[in-house]
Amino acid sequence: MLSVLDYKIIARPNNSLSSEGAFKLLVVLGVLALIVAVGFTHIGAWLVLPFAGLELLAFALAFYHIRVHAADFESITIDGDEVVVEKKYSRQMTSAVFQRYWTQVSVKKSSGGKSALMIGSHGKEIEFGKHFIDDEQRAVLVRELKKKLRNIN
Repeated sequence: MLSVLDYKIIARPNNSLSSEGAFKLLVVLGVLALIVAVGFTHIGAWLVLPFAGLELLAFALAFYHIRVHAADFESITIDGDEVVVEKKYSRQMTSAVFQRYWTQVSVKKSSGGKSALMIGSHGKEIEFGKHFIDDEQRAVLVRELKKKLRNIN
């Protein structure tokens, strides 16, 4: 039996820096920090050298964090009478399935003044797009989802 997907949206981070690009940038930063640190060490400020190493370690950890979360995503799939919300954060994958007819989409104010797009039914709610979309995109997505959920064949 052939199934046609009604609707799918995927939110993911902007990964404009490749692993190779991140490595090259880290090498350039390392060379520059080493040149400056050696220069200061040469004139007697030897404490600059360990702090340059700590700076490079901080950059390496930041790039590692970016790579670990490069494949993160959140998706909403409307297929027939099901609404499936999937989230992948780091190495953890979660999924929730709702009946299309009962699914509610709403926007709530969360802490910090940001809005939160909530999808749920029967007392179970999941936030969508917390890290990947802004408030303007949330408002557009809410209108679109409500329209798609009403169109039940």
